[in-house]
Amino acid sequence: MALLNVEASIPPFMWAVVRLLAAEGKPLPADRARALLAPPSLTEGKENKAFDQAVRSLRELRLIAEEDSRLSLIGHALEVDGTDFGTFAAALRQAVLSSDLNAGLAEGNRQTGPRDLTRTLVWFLSRDPLDEPATWDIAQLEQSIDLNPEAGTASKNDTRWNRFVHWAPALGLGAAPLLPSGGKGPLSPDCTAAVKQTVQSLWAVGDRVNAVDVARALRTALPVLPGGEYANALGIPDPGAQSAGLALSFALLRGEDEGWLIMQQDADAQRILTVHDPDRPSHYVSDIVISEDQHG
Repeated sequence: MALLNVEASIPPFMWAVVRLLAAEGKPLPADRARALLAPPSLTEGKENKAFDQAVRSLRELRLIAEEDSRLSLIGHALEVDGTDFGTFAAALRQAVLSSDLNAGLAEGNRQTGPRDLTRTLVWFLSRDPLDEPATWDIAQLEQSIDLNPEAGTASKNDTRWNRFVHWAPALGLGAAPLLPSGGKGPLSPDCTAAVKQTVQSLWAVGDRVNAVDVARALRTALPVLPGGEYANALGIPDPGAQSAGLALSFALLRGEDEGWLIMQQDADAQRILTVHDPDRPSHYVSDIVISEDQHG
């Protein structure tokens, strides 16, 4: 089932199930989990599909398994302890972007699994974070122009877009503007949270890494970024190995401002990454130093 389909779940409900299973620390009977998360006293006797939808979506993403009517965490979800949403977001992002579940992404317009979400993320992250936030009106106008025609349009209606508005921030790949300008689901392509988590998972504090290598590693881990495998397959222009591109530049600049990385320029460096910076038209970076999170 397509993740942006109305019958699929959304991250807050999925987090509730994963958090319960992580706290339990062992397989939990599905009926017991349903009774704890969706008791009749909360649903007033009405049919509530939220729990079953969350379980189905988590199973399709290979984050939980059900055997003998018992639910247990598997795959990337095994790293989740139930106390930190960020860890769950990282596991969810890895599952959504997995190559197995996105096979044939650009070969036809199949919407099963996370493909509809992945395609929408690719289009979304090709936009400039400093432009006006994306709304449904903008999405329906631009998606068909920007994406590979064979892949089709991912968010085919406003219902799917409204669900995307839940998914992108949960994955660390989007953010609602502080001052919404109206429209259905204004959302900016701010991938800072995902970039920060990825950086901190790949390198230790104090590591100094060539900036071009950092960009390559981030595009490998987040292939929906321009220059990444999925973005290239869907026809988004590649900024090149030595250019960060708009969305990644925004995240790196925020990272330096927040203090979890430092961008340096060595005049003698052989490989230089160009960072898109409105305040510095010629912003070249040779190395990135991983530093302590000043806002942590």
